[in-house]
Amino acid sequence: MFPQRWIEGYLAFLLRRRRPVSVAIGLVTVGFLLATTTLRFNTDFLDVYPRQHPYMRFFEQFRGMFGSANILTVILEVQAGNIYNPETLQKLERMTKFIINSRGVVPYQVRSIAHPAVVTVNAVQGGIEARPVFWPHLPLTQEDADRVRLAVYSSPAIRGVYVAQDDSAAVIYASLWERDLDYADLTQRIAELRRTEEDAGHRIQVTGLPWLYASVLLHARHLYWIFGLTAATLTFLLYAYFRTWTGIWVPIASAIMSTVWGLGLAALLGFAVDPLVLVIPIFLTARALSHSVQSMDRYHEEYERLGNREQAIVASYSHLFSPAMSSIVTDGLTLLVVALVPIPLVQKVAIFASFWIVSIFASVVTLHPIVLSWIQPPERRVLSAAGGFRQATAIMLAAAIIAVWASVHGWMGGLAAFVILSPCLAWYWLSYSERIYGLLIELTIAATKGSRRYAVVVGTVAAAVVLPIWGWKLEVGDMTPGQALLFEDHPYNVAYDKLNQKFLGATQLVVMADAGAPNRIKKEESLRAIAELGDHMSGAAGAAVTITLVDIVREISRLMHEGDPKWAVVPTDGSERNVFLFSQAAVSGRGDLFLDGTGQYSAVVTLFQEHDHDTIETAIEWAKQFRNDDGLKVQLAGGVFGVLAAVNEVVESSYWLALVAIFAVVAVCLWLTYGSFSAATVLLIPVVLSQLGAEALMVALSIDLNVNSLPVAAAGAGVGVDYGIYHFSRMIEAMPRTASFNAAVDHATATTGKAILFTASTMVAATVFWWFSGIKFQAEMGVLLALLMVFNTAGALLVVPAFVKTFHGRFRVSN
Repeated sequence: MFPQRWIEGYLAFLLRRRRPVSVAIGLVTVGFLLATTTLRFNTDFLDVYPRQHPYMRFFEQFRGMFGSANILTVILEVQAGNIYNPETLQKLERMTKFIINSRGVVPYQVRSIAHPAVVTVNAVQGGIEARPVFWPHLPLTQEDADRVRLAVYSSPAIRGVYVAQDDSAAVIYASLWERDLDYADLTQRIAELRRTEEDAGHRIQVTGLPWLYASVLLHARHLYWIFGLTAATLTFLLYAYFRTWTGIWVPIASAIMSTVWGLGLAALLGFAVDPLVLVIPIFLTARALSHSVQSMDRYHEEYERLGNREQAIVASYSHLFSPAMSSIVTDGLTLLVVALVPIPLVQKVAIFASFWIVSIFASVVTLHPIVLSWIQPPERRVLSAAGGFRQATAIMLAAAIIAVWASVHGWMGGLAAFVILSPCLAWYWLSYSERIYGLLIELTIAATKGSRRYAVVVGTVAAAVVLPIWGWKLEVGDMTPGQALLFEDHPYNVAYDKLNQKFLGATQLVVMADAGAPNRIKKEESLRAIAELGDHMSGAAGAAVTITLVDIVREISRLMHEGDPKWAVVPTDGSERNVFLFSQAAVSGRGDLFLDGTGQYSAVVTLFQEHDHDTIETAIEWAKQFRNDDGLKVQLAGGVFGVLAAVNEVVESSYWLALVAIFAVVAVCLWLTYGSFSAATVLLIPVVLSQLGAEALMVALSIDLNVNSLPVAAAGAGVGVDYGIYHFSRMIEAMPRTASFNAAVDHATATTGKAILFTASTMVAATVFWWFSGIKFQAEMGVLLALLMVFNTAGALLVVPAFVKTFHGRFRVSN
């Protein structure tokens, strides 16, 4: 990739200009460190959605009519009896006012039976009369509460929507402005509401998208112990591997420096780091640590051979420069490719994550030789062989099995089991890690010797055929957002289930009827077409109820004719129809939704009790099938369904595009590195295979592909080729000095394989502890990334040598 004289010249420059180069890097690092003081850890609501998608443009155009999709839902449930008593209704009225006065809430888009906008309608002489449900005053007596019950029962648009069908709960809906939403303030307000209004007879439950992200942030504040546990484990692994303090602080300093640069850039660009993707920064930090370990290990090897500090630096880094640069460039470009996904959150993660990886050039490739030239060279490691390996291994396996069994049966938590076992694990690893590494390397080499290499090749081909059988079942947005991000028993999901059990459904699909010209929506043929559209949408799978302008006009007509059901029709007389249309605002309490000011648009609102991927997709496809002969156009799609459908469609199309682009970038970078199509193909095989395995694993663990998991899955796909690059480069280096092609491959595995196994263990340690996170998504992504690293390690140490040995005649690489 780079001429050897360039590399040696660069290393000579670093060693001659150590001080100015160090000062320059130090000043840049200080600048980024100062920038991190402004970094925000937050979820920007609009960043989660593809703003250029037609459904999002629909949302922006008509949000003044149907409000925000960012809806907070607060349920007040009585523990016994029903809500029709003065205490409960007064509590509901106080809660409604409290919500209205909360930061970011749109006051005129708050709805509950305690809000004046929710009205009941009665026929009076000469017209109709719309009154708030609590009219004429707040219920103070049981008689007043009975009056409220009568008002609710006489209004089909209230019971089941704002009051539970079994009368045991009432709900408050509140739209929030995305730009004014403060999740910390919202968390405090809900805590205060519960503290003042919850008692033995009443329970408050909260759900809705704003509370989902507030709940995630609340959990994210308690993740410091995961960071601490990860840091302690990585430090221990470094000590166990190098047995020197230099082997600990140099890699950790490199990882910290890359972290400061990556987060500093995010802060300078004004990006907020979403807590849901915190697993990516930890993953990238471990990536920097891995490159540092590779270089440190090779430096130690060369110093033991040469006995001279500067010669060892030049020898080790001249050999590592090309594979390190190839890995850094490949990783950086593959992460940057993820920015093709037109979702702001994903694009921001891709940009700062790509720079994070590129910063490894400064923290490892540039700074490492300088640091090593200043510090005392490592002493030769002489580790005495500890006896009793088989007995100790048997005891540790037995202890691990018992701990897992106790954890599964609820005797102790998984974290508690790990903490209890950790002293024994530490002793075992310190005593036998060298032997374990050696044994694994021996087994790896043996697996690719002789005819066994063909078994690995056949197994690889079989896996490539079988894994997609499961991987192609990967769903996009298959679960509701709460179930995808939080555990099933989380209060958010409990409240969401309660909402769907007791109410008709709070998740809206808004379809806009467009008459094509101002005031045309008021014509009889347009109203007839709206009625047909409403009937059509009622037939959508999972639909609970559909509300249209025509339903309201028919109700007014019935009321104007003494409640006679036969008069529930749209008047044919134009002047009478206009009167009814004028009155519909009072009847619905949301006239701006069902008839806009120009008279051109009217919304058809369908309520659903679920919003999983299949329900959303089926409902929108059902709406697209509507046809009429009256010139009415149907515009899609608003409400929560429209927003989530936009996300799902973009994620589904962008994921496959991003993967193809990632694999293409990896292939090109490998070809440029080695000048061999065969080499690029062989090194790409384990990367593709690992991704297929990850997708099959996501299906097996019921992890859906969504806006949050997409960048994590793509990041794992892009950075797995490093192990193969380091391994293959060592094979090329060994070829001139070994008796045969196969001997060169085995020599590379015996020397570089140990460092690959160790760096893989650091990557696993950096991600696996997320399994103990209180956020389901983080737990799943941590395990997924850990297993991806295991897959890529196995591919680099088994698949690559097996294919190289089998097809060695095709390899002609440029050195």
